[in-house]
Amino acid sequence: MAPSPAPSEPSPEAQPPVHAAPRGAVRDTTPLLRVRGLGLEAGGRTLVRNLDLDLGPGERVVVVGGNGAGKSTLLHALAGLREPTRGRVERPADPPGMLFQDGGLWPHLTVAEHLEFVDVRGDARWRQRLLEVFRLTQLGDRKPDALSGGERLRLSLARALAPRPRWLLLDEPLVHLDPEVATSVRETLPVLLDELGAASIVVTHDPEDVLHFGDRLLALSGHGPVWQGSARFALDAPPTAGLAAFSGRGTLFRGRADGSGRCDFGLGLTLDGCPSGCEVAAFLDASAVLLADDGHGLAARYVAPDRRGGSWLRVDERLLRSASNVYDARPGDTVHVRIEGRLRRLEDPGTEPTP
Repeated sequence: MAPSPAPSEPSPEAQPPVHAAPRGAVRDTTPLLRVRGLGLEAGGRTLVRNLDLDLGPGERVVVVGGNGAGKSTLLHALAGLREPTRGRVERPADPPGMLFQDGGLWPHLTVAEHLEFVDVRGDARWRQRLLEVFRLTQLGDRKPDALSGGERLRLSLARALAPRPRWLLLDEPLVHLDPEVATSVRETLPVLLDELGAASIVVTHDPEDVLHFGDRLLALSGHGPVWQGSARFALDAPPTAGLAAFSGRGTLFRGRADGSGRCDFGLGLTLDGCPSGCEVAAFLDASAVLLADDGHGLAARYVAPDRRGGSWLRVDERLLRSASNVYDARPGDTVHVRIEGRLRRLEDPGTEPTP
């Protein structure tokens, strides 16, 4: 049986409230950073158009988007390292703690000297703690050319935190770390930010980072439009095709509506009430794809385990994500599934972010 038509796209009112209030004992909600009507262009292409953004004390924002979507360009504009094409950025007088993609380390300074140079308070105990947290204690006398890529990234993070900044801009802080270290930093970095009461904007490609590093999520498309709202809402009920793909919690479908506004995606999945003749994007949550232990249902080929504990299955050449774990199955084995859930129509696939 085909699933019932999905309701229209989630309205802003459907989103849970974003907890913009700072963590801990911080009470002042006056924005540290205020962005109004920001536009960014590169190579004759519009990356960001008409962005409004406030960052309050202790608040956290995560930025996602595909390669070339303008994430790093946005951080540079927020830091004052790049002039926006239009709009304005009002930032604090004190500079942010920054982590660049290339690290931006000083080749003539040792690990310890990097932290000493930026530690304007001369807090040796704080520097020692950072060395320990980022596993740099035994590397204090080494210079960047004697460090691995992961070690250089950890040094860049420690350096960004060393001056105890009120706000930080971090560009993919875990990208070059091995899984064990990445897990440790993912858990520890928010604790350090809480301790400092620091606000942060973190760029990431990994949905695992979103709820660790953000209350709010800002998704860039690379061609102007943006989406921003609750980070948890963006993962649990992704409102756009790009966020659906980014969330990794289901399967993204695309199709085109016929003259009556009906879009048939195959597998018995349809949506009615779509704009006639227009491209349509829809999302099927992984929890809607269930194993049929009785052998009835759609025949599927097992492909591989999903990193979230579910499975990748192929049905009529369509790759589906299922929340069910197929035990003892090998790639190519046949299993049966049934789809018990509704497709949810997403925002215009021509304008959504594509992380």
